[in-house]
Amino acid sequence: MRMEQSRTKHLLQERRLLFSKAKLKAVSRTSALLSGFAMVAMVEVSLDDHKQSKASIPLVTAYSTLTCLVVGVHLLALMISTCILPLVESGDLLVYEDHETMHIYVELAWILSTGFGIFLFLLEIAIVCWVKFFILMRPAAIAATMIIVPVIILFSIFSLHFYRHLVFHKLITRIVDVEEFGFEIEVEVELRSNKHFLQRKYNDAIHCYNQALKQNGEKAIYYVNRALCYIKLKQWDKVYQDARHCLDLDPNYIKAHAYLGQYYIEQQRYDEAITCFKQALELSKIQNKNFGDEIQRLLRYAQKRRFSLMEQKRIENEISLQTYLRSLIQSDKERRMQSRIEKYLEEKDSTQSSTNGLSILKCYLSKMTNHHNQQTTTNLSSFVSVSPKIITTTNNVDMNIVIDQQLEQALHEIEQLTDQSLNEMNNLFNEVDIRRKRREIPEYLTCKLCYDLMRDPVITPFGITYCRSCIEENLYKVSHLDPIANKPLVVEQLVNNLVLKEIVEKFIKENEWVNSECF
Repeated sequence: MRMEQSRTKHLLQERRLLFSKAKLKAVSRTSALLSGFAMVAMVEVSLDDHKQSKASIPLVTAYSTLTCLVVGVHLLALMISTCILPLVESGDLLVYEDHETMHIYVELAWILSTGFGIFLFLLEIAIVCWVKFFILMRPAAIAATMIIVPVIILFSIFSLHFYRHLVFHKLITRIVDVEEFGFEIEVEVELRSNKHFLQRKYNDAIHCYNQALKQNGEKAIYYVNRALCYIKLKQWDKVYQDARHCLDLDPNYIKAHAYLGQYYIEQQRYDEAITCFKQALELSKIQNKNFGDEIQRLLRYAQKRRFSLMEQKRIENEISLQTYLRSLIQSDKERRMQSRIEKYLEEKDSTQSSTNGLSILKCYLSKMTNHHNQQTTTNLSSFVSVSPKIITTTNNVDMNIVIDQQLEQALHEIEQLTDQSLNEMNNLFNEVDIRRKRREIPEYLTCKLCYDLMRDPVITPFGITYCRSCIEENLYKVSHLDPIANKPLVVEQLVNNLVLKEIVEKFIKENEWVNSECF
């Protein structure tokens, strides 16, 4: 890259030297010619007629002064061109570091010779006419003056106009040269960056984009390309920074929205990711750009992840609710059993109602569920106010207590009602899960070829709707026939089924599980 920059710089400098060389040659010819004419005019003009006239003294003085000035200006320009021209022709100035100083001398010689020198020469012609014809024929001198003055005015106007446009042209040329030089650098950097990216040398590609941004930090494409490299390297914070910077420069940059959406996916901010992808799709429609199914795929992936996260939270909440309801039902069962036993003991007017109540309940539950014995006793202790002594005594109660048949029947009914409530609750939750698992796509929304949801439906002239990708693949690979109508069909005859597409989009919006199961 440095060699390319050096070569371009050398070509620009060589072009400037060739232009300076042409200027110096023009200066040499012009100055030599005009200074020679001025010297000849001074030598050849006759001053015998002015010896007797005192009025001619200022005229002759002005003539001699102007002639010397013309000769001096042109000789100075000629000397500059004579000194510099050999160096330019030999090419030595290509290696001179002080070329800018030499360029100033070239411009000075150019202005002295073609500008100031020619203007003085025209004035000298007017003075020569007066010196020649002042004594003999004054009308001739006046006529010559009337002719030369408009010429001088036209020359002055032309000179000012020419030098003004010349300076403007040089400025534009210099700007264009700089822009071309910068453009060549940018193209070179872009080619190298793309080469590194294709070779999966993402760090080298990032380094090239860093150099390009130093040259021009206002090009959004450099930021978005560097963001893609960061995506490959999984450096998501830098992806966010470059994508945001790109959008600050160009809010309608489609890829920047897509890359920002990928960053939000990694951060599990799925709502923001979906917003970015939808905005990218909307901009692609407005700008009439086709990115295939890439953005749609990312959008469906974000929607799938969002639905999965919501589904996981829903399942956790349902499990928590089911556990809580089960504990309430079990507590209610224990409370009702204890209440029934206490009522039974009161009817018998027992003096040890609390102890006997616990013993009876413990004995009954031991028959029903042996492995829940200790836990149930502990829970029931909270419903009956017993002292530690009574609890200690209870542990020594004979487990062979005979339970009244009527009491046992009542406790058994409570047990059955509790089991029935638990079964109904479990069935209710199971039915909800079954309904969720029984997710079906209506047949009129499915493709006749892939039997999947038609996200991009197209209709044939025969009134049959397919997925665009499926029917196009079938036409290219199988035959140019409608698979169902068995009639000739070409891709150009396919028409977007906008009505069905709107129905599909509404179905997807109302059934978020579609993006999860039909991804």
